[in-house]
Amino acid sequence: MSEAVHARMSDGEITAAFLVDRVKRRRGRLWDEGARRPAFVTAAPADSALHLLATRRVRGISEAVVRGVLAWDAGLRPADRLDVVPTAHEILARQARGRRCVSLVSDEIAAAHGDPRHLDGLSFVLHDLEHLEKFVEPAHYIGQIGFFKAVRRALMDPAFLSLESSWDAAWRADRNYIISDMNGSAVFLFSVLKMKVKMAVRRQLARAEGRISYARGPLDDGERAAALPALEVMVDALGLPERARRAALAVSARRDHPDDARALLAGFEAVARPWDYRGDDEPGGGVDAGAGAAGFVVPGTGARSGVG
Repeated sequence: MSEAVHARMSDGEITAAFLVDRVKRRRGRLWDEGARRPAFVTAAPADSALHLLATRRVRGISEAVVRGVLAWDAGLRPADRLDVVPTAHEILARQARGRRCVSLVSDEIAAAHGDPRHLDGLSFVLHDLEHLEKFVEPAHYIGQIGFFKAVRRALMDPAFLSLESSWDAAWRADRNYIISDMNGSAVFLFSVLKMKVKMAVRRQLARAEGRISYARGPLDDGERAAALPALEVMVDALGLPERARRAALAVSARRDHPDDARALLAGFEAVARPWDYRGDDEPGGGVDAGAGAAGFVVPGTGARSGVG
């Protein structure tokens, strides 16, 4: 493909071509699993990779990924195509503005990143596209924006930064995984973050007391007493409304506080409005009050499009 042709292609087209090329290289003649019935509707040219994905079942490419790539080409996915692997904090910054990134990288770059689940360019981009679909899930989209925006705020808060500087490398790995490699319900994401804070406090106490730290199981009385002020610092740093702040201290992964879970989600959704697709210091689009959870402002156009 010439540079001139590549320059005229959309991000969706380039990604579709990358997917088809990589599957054909890996699978050879077995790449084509037959006609897709029913086929996706697309205006892409019949000889394009987008049209092929819409009409043929390409081995290893899920229906959700195909739907997302076609929607991206139509301007219905808030995604940025990259040719590098971004840092966890760079992914967090995008998600706090309502966007996800999709990295098209070589096998060498993917392997060098060190994630044993995604050691080649194909598995890496499939992983990114799957996360993009989880990010734009209508029921969770706005809540996730608020969650990531609040966490980004916390990671710039002096009190929380001072607190987490006393924790170990396992905490930093857990934190980075949550901010870059988890998508779904904002309440669930927060519950995982809260649990990881508790585990960081447990390990800190165990080191101070020269004893073994257990990776599983409920906190004991001493651990709970030490974890509470740490959780309060974190929740304060998130900048949530007061009702959501109280709810954040009550909710857990056990789903045993449904009223608090609803209040926490409402708090994250409040934090999300408005958000800016282009950068924190530039005026930009926010949530259209009439759009519902599936609506967003397409960057650079001001036009409202649905996610789905």
